[in-house]
Amino acid sequence: MKKMTKLERVLATFEHQETDRVPLYDLMLNDDCIEYFTGVYPPYGEEGARLQAQAVDRMLDMARGVGVSPHQPPTDFTDDPTLLEWARYGSLTYRYNPIRTYESAIDWVKNQIQSLSKWRENVNLQKASEDTRMFFEKLYSWMSEDHVVCCLRQSGVGLDDIRGTIGIEFFSYLDADDPGLISEYLELYTEREVAIIHAIADPKISPFALTYGDIAMKAKLLHSPQWLRREFFPRLKRLNDAYHEHGIKCLFHSDGYLMEIMPDLIETGIDGINPIEIVAGMDVGEVYRLYHDKIFLTGGIDMSQLLSNGTPDQVREVCKKTISEAPTGYFMGSTTELDNSSRLENILAMIEVSWGYYPPGAKPDIMEQIRRRKEEIIKKYQESFKSKQA
Repeated sequence: MKKMTKLERVLATFEHQETDRVPLYDLMLNDDCIEYFTGVYPPYGEEGARLQAQAVDRMLDMARGVGVSPHQPPTDFTDDPTLLEWARYGSLTYRYNPIRTYESAIDWVKNQIQSLSKWRENVNLQKASEDTRMFFEKLYSWMSEDHVVCCLRQSGVGLDDIRGTIGIEFFSYLDADDPGLISEYLELYTEREVAIIHAIADPKISPFALTYGDIAMKAKLLHSPQWLRREFFPRLKRLNDAYHEHGIKCLFHSDGYLMEIMPDLIETGIDGINPIEIVAGMDVGEVYRLYHDKIFLTGGIDMSQLLSNGTPDQVREVCKKTISEAPTGYFMGSTTELDNSSRLENILAMIEVSWGYYPPGAKPDIMEQIRRRKEEIIKKYQESFKSKQA
């Protein structure tokens, strides 16, 4: 079969058609990968975003979170240099969270509802459209002609935002005491998101978007099926429907074990599922067997244990097995993201299985360069900690 472009490969995989090789999809936030494929350790700011985008372009066929730059973590929250490196792309609630009491959680939700109720006054939809177009023009200018297919937008119904801000404990209390308050927040959030989708959606920019909501954990759901059917699935369907009006596929993302409500998710109109979290009990072969005629699959290569602690040979074995279990409509990739906990040699082994050959680095001595850089960073942090303690 003749070599396909990345876009051709992605579109064919959406439809479970034959491809020249298994495509790769991921969220890549790994400094070693960026340095391996570009030759440069990414700095903060736009130059770091450009290098991250170029590394993604050289690694993957389809991706989200492209054009992301690292940021300076608070150096006093740990004396572990490895954790500090991970935190370059992490999101930390450090030392102070303003939501300390149930009353403050209620106040936050009410204030958000008041703000969201004025979204028509506060959101410039034309500017959102122009900003999206300009962002992707810059992003694609950093890449090759046969560039990676980038996610148009990540759209949720507000569940992750409210639950993540006030915490699941206060969220649960509020849902029992005043469920209408949560429902009102989710409704306004979804209403605004649907309007933004219609303003920015353009399949010429990207043929897919991510719709999301972390609704599960290991072996079970975070919310009851009844609650999800009342508050989450109908709103998720509105997001999917909005994208579909513009000919854009919807890849749904949720960590955790989703098999109990997979039929519900499919009824909302999702086109694909991500990340098929193995350690949570998900299984690529089972999802393919039950639903391959309805959705495409992405992920399935464990990042919490295999890519972070396994060996390249173990990664190759798992990748080959997974491909055999999902022979069409499958984007190989990690179970959520390739962050700084994932070992470079394991990521390269996964890419090797897809490409059929070992991915070359930016320089002949790039592995030695990365090794020296990591040693220097550890030394720098250790000296910094010693000077603070002196």
